[in-house]
Amino acid sequence: MKYLLLFSIFITSLFSMEEGAVLYASCKFCHGLKAQMIYVDKIPSIKDMDLETLELKLKLYKEGSIDAYGYGPIMKQQMKNIPDEKISVLAKYIKNL
Repeated sequence: MKYLLLFSIFITSLFSMEEGAVLYASCKFCHGLKAQMIYVDKIPSIKDMDLETLELKLKLYKEGSIDAYGYGPIMKQQMKNIPDEKISVLAKYIKNL
């Protein structure tokens, strides 16, 4: 019984990973572990954006409405896996890195 309880706690902890970290997983390759990278000497650190701007840009990239720095198609592809209702979670996570 004791092992069953420990096992269930372990499984629960696996599925309760911070949602923002999961959403940011594919972003870190270009933007860095802490969203601090200046990508290809063109794209400024996304951590330095204010929250509202960051969230707006993420939404616009998902829609395909912007192509800042020529990376719009890549960002649209990256954002297609982020549900609309989770964009604010991702933006807040980035700001708190």
